[in-house]
Amino acid sequence: MIKILLNTVIRNLYKQKVYSIVNILGLATGVTCTLLILIWVNYELSFDTYHKDIERIYTVYENQKYADGDIFSVYSTPSPLAESLKEEYPEVEYASRLVSTWGQLVLSANGKTFVETGGKIVDPDFFKIFSIPVLYGDYISPLSNESTIVLSRRLSEKLFGDIDPIGLSIEINSNYQFIVGAVVENAPENSSIHYDFFLPFKFFKEYWEYDLSDWEANSFHLFVKLKDGANSEYLAENIRHHVRQRIPYSNVELDLQAFEKYHLYSISKNKSGPIWYVQVFLLVAVLILLIACFNYMNLATARSERRAREVAIRKVVGAQRRGLVGLFLTESIVFTTIALGLGIVFVELLLPVFSDLTNRTLTLNPGNLKFLIAVVLIVLSTGVLSGSYPALFLSSFLPIQVIRGVFRQDSAMLRKVLVIIQFTMSIALFICTCVIYKQLNFLKDSDVGYNKDNIVYVEMLDDFYEEYSELKGELLKIPGVHWVTAANQMPVNFLNSTWDVNWPNKSVDSEDVLFQLSFVDFDFIETFEMDVIQGRGFSNQFGEDTLKFIINESAAEKMGMVYTIGEKISLWNYTGEVIGIVKDFNFNSLQVGVDPLIMMRKPSSFKYIGIRVGEDKDPIINKIRKVWNRKFSHIPFNYRLLEEDFNYFYQAESRMGKLFASFTAIAFIISCLGLFGLVSFITENKAREVALRKVFGANVDNVFQLLFKEILKWIVLSIAIAWIISFFAMEWWLNGFAYRIEMGIGIFIMAAVLSLLVACLTIYRQIARLVTIAPAHVLKYE
Repeated sequence: MIKILLNTVIRNLYKQKVYSIVNILGLATGVTCTLLILIWVNYELSFDTYHKDIERIYTVYENQKYADGDIFSVYSTPSPLAESLKEEYPEVEYASRLVSTWGQLVLSANGKTFVETGGKIVDPDFFKIFSIPVLYGDYISPLSNESTIVLSRRLSEKLFGDIDPIGLSIEINSNYQFIVGAVVENAPENSSIHYDFFLPFKFFKEYWEYDLSDWEANSFHLFVKLKDGANSEYLAENIRHHVRQRIPYSNVELDLQAFEKYHLYSISKNKSGPIWYVQVFLLVAVLILLIACFNYMNLATARSERRAREVAIRKVVGAQRRGLVGLFLTESIVFTTIALGLGIVFVELLLPVFSDLTNRTLTLNPGNLKFLIAVVLIVLSTGVLSGSYPALFLSSFLPIQVIRGVFRQDSAMLRKVLVIIQFTMSIALFICTCVIYKQLNFLKDSDVGYNKDNIVYVEMLDDFYEEYSELKGELLKIPGVHWVTAANQMPVNFLNSTWDVNWPNKSVDSEDVLFQLSFVDFDFIETFEMDVIQGRGFSNQFGEDTLKFIINESAAEKMGMVYTIGEKISLWNYTGEVIGIVKDFNFNSLQVGVDPLIMMRKPSSFKYIGIRVGEDKDPIINKIRKVWNRKFSHIPFNYRLLEEDFNYFYQAESRMGKLFASFTAIAFIISCLGLFGLVSFITENKAREVALRKVFGANVDNVFQLLFKEILKWIVLSIAIAWIISFFAMEWWLNGFAYRIEMGIGIFIMAAVLSLLVACLTIYRQIARLVTIAPAHVLKYE
């Protein structure tokens, strides 16, 4: 039976080549898009899943509550919290702090010297929480000795080659000696924690002179592994006020996040995290597959008259409706299977391009069980869904009616609804794509309050400040170098914050205001071309300026100061006067607003040299490199451009825009095939009517307009529905930005015009062919 069905299907495929090719290509396109998206989604969902007992691993984070009602959720926690939780709560089996090394470190070993930035400071429990394979050395507790360093395989090979380095010495910044205690496997790409080497907290305490007993300083990620069977919700409730029990005036509440959600889910109540993109593109995959299925339905039922005689003959010779339904479902599944084969070929061809778009290393793994299950489900669901209506409709023809030439018409409304849905999806995707690109261009071109163009910055080592003044003098001698300054962070990565700020007449409501904090040098304001609206910037003409503050407009507003110059404010154990107010500038993504900011001079904290250069950057950078190599020949010159880092803020949105554009174009193509099927059906059923109208005197133009109007009104309805859906979807998305565009009617009109143009081009040729056929050719059998 199956062999007979397959032979029949293959014969029909061969006899109806054009129809078969169009149908298979439509399904193959939908399957290709679906597979590409599923491969990407599977990669995103695979993050960190290689860790053993991941369901028992949690991140401890803080919800900091402020006077204005804002809740600032951060992964940063105080240093003593790890040991405190482990001692006081029996549910906690292991606890480890984690902090990245602050800036660059110079590692010397085996006669080689490298500048490295991928260091992590962790507790010994870190290797009991996370599954990091140990290649050499202590497998039980790689960092149990405070004089040991743990290397990744990459760094081990870089320093020592292929030999076992256990017991060999490594020097850090010429002052600290460590012995290699273990070599661990490199972090996989789908890991949330990337590392090149691990150091004990003793180094962190001594090198950065950090008080590890301070409950008020939040600098550390904290990971815990709960005992088997422990109730995480109960523990989260119990530790909520743990910090406040030690600091009564603290505004911190603790909470837990499952490490399974660390990569995709945000801890902020105002942000959804990357999971939003996963959900959106899963929806896009479903929509495109549905468009392809609807397209198949339209094309299959458009040929109903040609298949009617086949159905009639089969029924006359004894075929049952159940068998005919099986025949047509088999046909759709065969179509889908062939489309799947083509789709896999297309996926292999497109995967490198798609990997670049998503910034992921994606591969097609046919041997993966999840992939095979997904493929089988796609084939069956697509085949059954796309073939169900044609099968039920075509198998219902009565032989006597077919012989008489009277066919039972299928639901015209259903067919039109399918095309409306197809075009609605395509037009809505197109509008969303346009809005995303318009918003991204707005963000990139917006005035951020400083000039981010032509800024080159270099990360310094911690002891570089002693030579910074001389280096600055030499850099300023280079033609094309306009300004040179230093700071602990660049305007694109302000990360330090504090609420321990006091000023005259501070109200109770202002107790928990969070201020961003930055340590900057002379000429910082001038280098970044910020606007000073009161007072002045830091200048060596006024001495060291170390007990002076510059604040932004938002800080002045929070402090309730109208004229601030000369006012005294206290920050930690510093007390000084405000010497300037700068116009608010954005030091984060424009998705968020401007926070209150305080700047002061603290040379020992400087980490970066910022250099404003002329438009022709490359030759100037080469000259800067020569000065650097002359002074620091043992340290590679690595620079970054501030403008490129600023654009990094919007990489996720930019990738989403490109993907939307690609899938929108594909959805339009498939929708046009569906429209082609609808027009084919209409022209096939209207042939006699058109012939009779022409016999009774109707001219070609009248008939053409009649058919055109009937089809275009459904496209207009699609446009109207797409406008409503995309407007509300994009309003929701844009509300996530502190600075946003107004969509305007232009995007919607452009989408409508383009859709109408595409639709007209799709249907014009078929209608034109119909109205030019001589009536005698159509009516000769009547």
